[in-house]
Amino acid sequence: MNFNSAILSLSNKVGDGSTEQFIVYRDMHGGWHCDYTQNQYGETYDWVDDATEHDPFALLFSAADFQSDSISDSYNTVLGSRIRLESVIGNLFSNDKENHGALANFFSDNVGAFSREATDYLTTLERPLAALAEMCPFDMATDHEDWKYNEDIAADAIGRIENAVRDRLHIHMDKPEIERQAPGEYKELAKININDSDIILAENPEAEHRYIVIENRFTEYYNNQGNNCIFKGHTNDYIEAIDEFTQRVQYNNNCVQSRRDCLRRSDGVEYAELNSSDCLPGSGGADFTGELIIIKAGELRPEYRTADSQLVVCSHGNGARPNAKGTSVFGEELFSGDKVRYGRHQVQGIADESKLPQWAKEELALLNKMKEHGVNEQLQCNESPQNSTPAKKPTLQEKLDFAKKKIAIHDAERKDSRNVKPRIHDGRE
Repeated sequence: MNFNSAILSLSNKVGDGSTEQFIVYRDMHGGWHCDYTQNQYGETYDWVDDATEHDPFALLFSAADFQSDSISDSYNTVLGSRIRLESVIGNLFSNDKENHGALANFFSDNVGAFSREATDYLTTLERPLAALAEMCPFDMATDHEDWKYNEDIAADAIGRIENAVRDRLHIHMDKPEIERQAPGEYKELAKININDSDIILAENPEAEHRYIVIENRFTEYYNNQGNNCIFKGHTNDYIEAIDEFTQRVQYNNNCVQSRRDCLRRSDGVEYAELNSSDCLPGSGGADFTGELIIIKAGELRPEYRTADSQLVVCSHGNGARPNAKGTSVFGEELFSGDKVRYGRHQVQGIADESKLPQWAKEELALLNKMKEHGVNEQLQCNESPQNSTPAKKPTLQEKLDFAKKKIAIHDAERKDSRNVKPRIHDGRE
């Protein structure tokens, strides 16, 4: 079982609300497990001692240790806790205790800012904190009495680690996905698109490994611009291949559903699809610059054909102007703040604000409030007006600085911290 499958099992246990303890551990073969530790008589199983002996970073949990049963919360909590435990144990023998402790705190606090590609890679390692120390070129320790780690270089550290992970995985983007991940005459048997991922099952009867399962995740800054392989498994057992394929489909489907459930509870987001009737009449041929536009539902992947992904604040782009030579329209999703790029043909028109869902009206009002406070919501990029070359991606430090300002505005507007909108990381970086 891989880490994602173990987390799915863990989330189910948390969702059941059981008070029983369960253990998350890695066996001697690198497989992950999440199992209850006691039998029906309250007696601890004998194998628990063996599990903790093989995995010094094994952890005991109960449902009370998690804020929710969401998969992302479970994933981040477990991985962050293991790295903290590695820090505690490793510091008994380390000559660099301060840096390792600060690095563990840094990762635990910022695990949600890392790509799933990076965190999935760390789950394959016996000592992930040691790997982080190798990949991070900075000393994260600080003399500041109120800081657990050096926050000034946090964004740069994330970027350096992300780049190091990609270098280690040797990801190449110059071949078609099947050819790149599985050279030879592999025939695609099944493919599911969900959660910004393509999960593929393919077969080659002549190959050493007859079946392969691949998960490619879209990770580029602007939507639909390339993908990265985060998993490739091969086997000669068809049932084993089907099991891996279905588990990956189920995991990604649960990620989307968990995100929806969380947003529905915290923000009352309705999952209605917007269409031409929600646009200002005749606005399809207008100038979109600075306007709230609606993306055609049919241009989005199936799981994103809802208002929270369709509403975009257009910032710039040759395609934003009617009759221009370029077609690119750049902007940010109203709900998530994610940077996106579409072609003009993918835009339905300018949104009729009177027909917006309630959450969208509130978000638009907040956006206007932020402009009054001088916060640059758009984080404008450098695009030449003479061409439609994709804009330069803001640095992670700029994004973190922007996030801090936005949170401050949210806190001022919503004094009850429980009502502050969470920025849920859904893989669309």
